[in-house]
Amino acid sequence: MYHTELETEIISKMKGLNGNQKSAVLNYLEKIPKMSHSTRVYRRKAMKQIREALSGQK
Repeated sequence: MYHTELETEIISKMKGLNGNQKSAVLNYLEKIPKMSHSTRVYRRKAMKQIREALSGQK
């Protein structure tokens, strides 16, 4: 359930970004090490950084 909420939040915030901003967010997501995705703490920190980046680029 939490995963769905995060996914919805990211998608809704990305709709308001221009092409360059969307590319920057996607590049950031691709740089997150795949092995660390499964750790709860790392995901929480990554989501916080993504939220800050998305809110700052409006």
